[in-house]
Amino acid sequence: MTLVSLAAVLVVAGFVGVVVATSGSSSDRLVVYTARSHYGEEQPFKDFAADTDTKLTLFGGEASELYERIKSEGDDTRADVLITVDAANLWRATEAGLLEKVDDPELERNVPAGLRDPGDHWFGLTVRARTIMRSTERVGPEEVTTYAGLGDPRWKGRLCLRSGTSDYNVSFVADRIAKDGREETKAMLERWMANDPEILGSDVDVLDAIADGSCDVGLTNSYYLGRELEEDPDFPVAPVWADQNGRGTHVNLSGLGVVKGTDQRAKAIELMQYLTEPKQQELFAHNNFEFAADPDVRPAEEIAQFGTFKRDPIDVQGAGEHLEDALQLMEEVGWD
Repeated sequence: MTLVSLAAVLVVAGFVGVVVATSGSSSDRLVVYTARSHYGEEQPFKDFAADTDTKLTLFGGEASELYERIKSEGDDTRADVLITVDAANLWRATEAGLLEKVDDPELERNVPAGLRDPGDHWFGLTVRARTIMRSTERVGPEEVTTYAGLGDPRWKGRLCLRSGTSDYNVSFVADRIAKDGREETKAMLERWMANDPEILGSDVDVLDAIADGSCDVGLTNSYYLGRELEEDPDFPVAPVWADQNGRGTHVNLSGLGVVKGTDQRAKAIELMQYLTEPKQQELFAHNNFEFAADPDVRPAEEIAQFGTFKRDPIDVQGAGEHLEDALQLMEEVGWD
C-alpha cells in the first residue's frame, strides 16, 4: 500500500481535497466532505485509510458551504459522508433529506443518545465548548462569568470577537434565540457591540490578541486554547466556563452522517464506526483538544487542568430552525 503526502492537494471547483491514502481499488474509494479544520492531517482518518485499505479523499469547507454544496449537487454529489462542526447544519441536512438513516447497534453503543439524531441520520463525533477567554495577566477569573457579562461597559475597547459570519458564532446566536428568544438575544448582542469589539478573522486571532494585550476578553472554542497551550504552556490566556449558575456553557457538536444515495454505504458506516471507537475518540480529544463524544474519554491535560463544567444542553432542532434568523439578527446589530 502506498501512502501519499498530505501536500498532494487537489483543487476542484473551488474547494480543496486531500487524498489520505491511495490503497485499494476504485470501488474502495470513500469521499468525505468535512468542515473540520486540519482535515487532511487528523490521525484517525490516516489510521482508517491504512487499517481498512481504503482510498480516502477529504474535501474541506465551512459547514454551511458543504451543506449548500451537497444540496446543489443532488444525485451527482461525490460525497459519501458529511462531517460538520455544527449540529444545526446536521439538522438542516436531515430536514433537506440529504442524509440516510443508519440503524446501527455499534454506533448506538459508541455515541450517547443525547449526541445523536433520534432518527439515526447523524451521530456526534466530538463536543466543542464555545466560551469566554480572559487574559490571565489583566482579568481575574471572577470578573466576567456570563455571556451577557461581555456587554458590561467595563469591557469597552477590551473585547475581541471573531467575525459574525463564522459558523461557530452563527450557531451560538441561533441557540440563544431558540432558548432565550429573539429580543433578549438581540439586547445581549447590542450590548456587546456597544463595547466596540475588535472583529478578527479566527478564534486563533482572538486568543493571540488577548495574549498580546490588544484586548482582554473574548469568545472562542476551547480547543483552540488547547493548541496554544501545547506550544506554549505559559500562554497567558485561560477559559471561563460561562453561565455556570445558569444553563451552563454553550457546547456544539462535530458530527457525521451518510450522504443519501451513496454507493459506498457500507464503507461509510464503517468509517463512522471507526471514528467513534474509544481509541479514535482519545485521539480526537488528545490531539485536537476537543471533548470526546464518548463520556469515558478524559480531555487532554491542557484543557482538563481547567476543571469540569456544566454544559448547556444542545438544542439541535431549535438552533437549526433559527440559523437564518441568527444571520439576520447579527447583521442588524452590526456584528459582521
